[in-house]
This record gives sequence, C-alpha cells and structure tokens, in this order.
Amino acid sequence: MRMGMALAFGVGGMDAVVVALAGFLLRGGVVLLALPSVVLPSVIGIAGVTGIDAVGIDGRPTPWLFEVVAIFIAAVILWLALASLVGSLVDIWLIEATVDAAGRPVRRGRPLPELGLLLDMVAVRGICLLPVAAALAWASARVYTVAYNELTTPSNLATPLPVRVVENAMDAVVVVSLAWLVTETIAALAVRRLILADGGVLRSILGALTQIVRRPFSTVSTAVASTTASVLVMAITLAATATAFDWCRVAARNQQPIAISLGLGPLSTTRDFRPVVFVLAALVLSAAWVAAAGLSGIASACRSAAWTGEVVAYMPGRQVASTEAELGLSGRSAERSGD
Repeated sequence: MRMGMALAFGVGGMDAVVVALAGFLLRGGVVLLALPSVVLPSVIGIAGVTGIDAVGIDGRPTPWLFEVVAIFIAAVILWLALASLVGSLVDIWLIEATVDAAGRPVRRGRPLPELGLLLDMVAVRGICLLPVAAALAWASARVYTVAYNELTTPSNLATPLPVRVVENAMDAVVVVSLAWLVTETIAALAVRRLILADGGVLRSILGALTQIVRRPFSTVSTAVASTTASVLVMAITLAATATAFDWCRVAARNQQPIAISLGLGPLSTTRDFRPVVFVLAALVLSAAWVAAAGLSGIASACRSAAWTGEVVAYMPGRQVASTEAELGLSGRSAERSGD
C-alpha cells in the first residue's frame, strides 16, 4: 500500500522527478551513471601514472601516496558537506510534496527553509555517516593489501585490476555496504522526524532508532523494497548505458569499411557507412543516458516518498506540526517566493 503510494508519487509529475534527480546526481549518482563510460586502467597504466612514487621497494606506501590520499579525502569531505547542504533542500521539497493534501507536488512558490534546519539535517547525516567512515577505515587496509598483492603477483591478467580487487576484498565491500544501508535507514527516518516533528538532532536520531525497534517489520520492509527497486533501476540503466557505450567504442575502432552500394542508375556509388553507424550508436547512447536519468529520478522520488510515508504512519497526528512549521520555512504563509 505504502510503496504503491510512493510509486504513484514518483510517476505522478515531472517536478518530483527533476528535483529527486538533482539530489541523486549531487549525492554521487553522477559517478554511478558515468561508470559504464569509464575505461578501467591497467596495471601498466597505473604504474605509468604513479611511477615509483606510490609504493617503495619494501612494499610500504610512500609519503607521496599519503599526501595524495589526504587530498582526496579532504576533497570528498568538502563535496559531501556541500552535497548534504544542497541535498537537504531537495529533501525538504520532496517531503513537503509528499505530505501535500493533494498527494502530488504543488507548483506554488515556496519560501526557503531556515538555515538552522538545513544545518541540523547536515548534522544528522554527518553523525549517521560516522559508522560508515569507521567501516571505510577498516576496509581501506584490506583493499590496500589486496591491491598490492594483485599488482605484484596478479591472479588473472584477463580481468581488470579494480574488478580483481573487489572480488578478493569482497568482505570489505560487504561490511561497508551493510554499514551504509543501516545508517542510511536511520538517517532517512531521523531527517523526516527532524522536519515533521520539529525535534532536535539527537532527539530525531533517538526517535529513528526507537521507531526501528518498535516497527522492525515495517521499517525493514520499506528499506528492502525501496533499496531493491533502486538497485534494479541502477542495474538496468548501467547495463543499457554500458551496452550502448560498447557499441560506440566498437564503431569508433572498426578498421574494416562498411561498404554499401547505392543504386541510382548511372549515378550508382559505393560509400563507407562507418560514420553513419557511429552516429547511430552515439544516438543510442544519448537515449540510454536520458532514460537512465529519468528512471533514476523516479526511483529517488519513490524512495523519498516511501520513507516519508513510513514516518508519518508511525507518528501520531498530533505530533506532526502545521505545514509551514513542520518544514522549518522562514517567513509567513503570505510571503512566498514566486507570488
């Protein structure tokens, strides 16, 4: 029932899809959608980039590698902070659209939420990411060991290095994935309780944990259904874009002419249609990208609506504040942007 309402919300209007897609791309979805178009580097390619600066003769990482990793971590933290802040705006919009009386996103102008609410939402997600950071810290040592072993004594040269590392360090991948799924569930509930119940950061997180304990079946069902739907959508879109990208690559590298004779009477001629094949493959890739973006936006909107419905179903009606107060909107109802 709840997932059906979430699906109706996701496909009910273009506004929700566009807003949800923006949040999905900003929070890392653009990296997932771009993966099929990334050519995995070979060992020789990695060695050509890093040279002898990354690992010493004794197999230990050099100070240069630590500096590069530190810069990368700092960039990721900055990106996560900005993504959380702007993504909070997306969450507020989607939650307001979900709890709208008509059950669909409204097109009227909305005042901006208060800065304090946005910072509280960032704090909630930041606290929930701490277990993921701990899991990543543990997994990094495991991944480094596997990567070094594959670089020095490759187990299978026919398989790209990143794929071999993931296969041999699957335990680290599973731990990080489970930690992310659990904390993402807590964060989704806590953020909505923060908005709808007008609670503080710690109170919202404790309320989310309490809700999971009191409604384990409902919470797990929502988590499994929404996550499975998102994974299926991503699998389909990645497979489609990867296939289209391979077509483009094959068309671009084809050295054999595709000769086609055009019968025009005395003006008959034979032309090489390789450029036409490449253009058609590029058009298919573009269509696959557009379809992937659209499906990702729908899945993200449905996922947001499902978690909002879960929180609203758990909270008594008296705990949910008025529309303007629950969303932390600044200004009075008459002072709306766009009016």
